[in-house]
Amino acid sequence: MSSDNADHDSEAHEPAPAVTFGPLKRALREHRYPVTAAELIEQYGAATLEAGTTTERLDSLLEGREETQFRDPAEVREAVLDALGYADDSPAPADEWTRLPR
Repeated sequence: MSSDNADHDSEAHEPAPAVTFGPLKRALREHRYPVTAAELIEQYGAATLEAGTTTERLDSLLEGREETQFRDPAEVREAVLDALGYADDSPAPADEWTRLPR
């Protein structure tokens, strides 16, 4: 009976799906900051990100935030994760900011 509870507990605490920025990751890291969301949408809006089993475009994720100004790529990442509904209060390591923390 305790093994049933253990199985149930592990299901309840599964990690959030990974978010993969693909080629957009490099583009955002090399972009000149500060930058507004509107500028990112203009330049990279059609770029796609994979979140679990779905694919999202950057322009749809930043929609309604055109006036928001980002100081660095990590702030863009946080805005994208927020738009996807993931709470991510922990800073991402500089070398790996495309995956959600487990």
